[in-house]
Amino acid sequence: MKQGMPTGFKSRVIAGMAVGAALLAAWAAPLGAAPRYVDKDSALEIAKALDKGVFRGHIISSTFVQATGREQYRIKAVLDNGSEQDWDLNQLRDMTREGAVSLPGNKMLIFPKADSSDYVVFDKNEFARKALRTRVLARRFTEPDVLAGRTIRYGVYQFNLVDLLSIKAGRDSQGYRHHYFFDLENGQREFISHLDAYNLMAQNALIEDPSAAGGPVMRSTYQLRSITPRELQMTNGIGRFGLELMFDRPVQLEAGHFPFQIYERGAGGPRKMGLPFVVEFTLPNTVLPNPVKEIKALEFLNTISATSDEYHSARVLVRANVNPDVLTQPPEVELKGQSLIVTFVKVMDQTVFDRDALVEADLRRRQDKLLHGTLTPEEAQRRVNYRQFMETGQGQVDRLRTRTTPREKIDLLISALSNFNEAATLASTDRDLEDAMRERNVIMTRLPPMVIDHARATLREATPDRDSLRSMIDLSLQLTRDSRLTTMLKELQTQLSK
Repeated sequence: MKQGMPTGFKSRVIAGMAVGAALLAAWAAPLGAAPRYVDKDSALEIAKALDKGVFRGHIISSTFVQATGREQYRIKAVLDNGSEQDWDLNQLRDMTREGAVSLPGNKMLIFPKADSSDYVVFDKNEFARKALRTRVLARRFTEPDVLAGRTIRYGVYQFNLVDLLSIKAGRDSQGYRHHYFFDLENGQREFISHLDAYNLMAQNALIEDPSAAGGPVMRSTYQLRSITPRELQMTNGIGRFGLELMFDRPVQLEAGHFPFQIYERGAGGPRKMGLPFVVEFTLPNTVLPNPVKEIKALEFLNTISATSDEYHSARVLVRANVNPDVLTQPPEVELKGQSLIVTFVKVMDQTVFDRDALVEADLRRRQDKLLHGTLTPEEAQRRVNYRQFMETGQGQVDRLRTRTTPREKIDLLISALSNFNEAATLASTDRDLEDAMRERNVIMTRLPPMVIDHARATLREATPDRDSLRSMIDLSLQLTRDSRLTTMLKELQTQLSK
């Protein structure tokens, strides 16, 4: 299967090869200037959406539009403290990126494109409810990721909030701050901004039922075991050679999930053997359990090596130094069981192939309702239910002090965990969601060690309740990723099966 060269991974990514000398040119996609003002109709729509929202703790009492030139309008907002704000589109973009403005119903404005005034309304409550039930994340990659246009389905271990775990928040490619993250079953952590969250919902990427995922689900990483050279074979003046990458088990992904790119080394970087360019293959959902032996030279490839991707967990990069003058055809990528086979073409007669092949291939690929007058009956009932689940869970945690046996304490914590999980799905504000998930996270940390101590003590009894212990241990294994605790829980599982 032939694969064109994807663009956009680095500012030095090479877009094509020229005839003759075949020198590669650096590519960078220019961004159009973002409009600062909008027309009157657009301004009126934005003003209507902002009305009765919240800006930095103050309710937006009323909104107007104000002309600044011909068909150039901005938003004027009056806050509940009497102050006035004048916002153009650039200011609104910055405020939405920081989460400084929220709309009624715990919603917010999002501007998906940097060069457009188009906006969408994102419902944070709806996203949180869906994310808490998500068991498979269908991750569709976008620019500037080298996997742009590809979708990989990952098993979800847990959804969480960045601020709850005191993680330093990063930003997406549009500058929106990361607020959420998914811990995946393969060990990856996917950080999600409000813009990412909106896109995930629009793509139906949050899947509750794994059987409806529509394809293989990555639940553990592949291990790259070796890279073996495939020697040159000549046919009618055309040679084929390549690399065989061996994994620990058959690969369920497709050849298109293993893209390559060619880029020039940075200024001052090493130019091994006089070759300033690098061909780099990306192996997603892959780790290097042990170093892979480097291949010094193979035809026009030199210093072929594998390394973990420092910017993405569970990705491996396979690189080789290359002279672009002789790389006139894109390499072919083929999957066979546990092997990924990469085949390069070496042309002895330089008139055989069209030197523009790579260029042509590349061209083919390119808020909470604060102070609102009314709530819908459904929203009002949701808030009542949220408080009931939270109060029940907190009451169960408080009763731990009055319980004397480990079994009673564990049963209370398991029940409280269920209540806090349910409360999180009913949250109507960011604060409600954070409170419920904070309580949930505390129990997820406390419960496994308690179960281990209880199980060890119970197994020393003459007639232990094995079914109950199995249930507790199975649940604890779902709650922790601590390798030490996981090992102890699995040992207890083994003892119970004897």
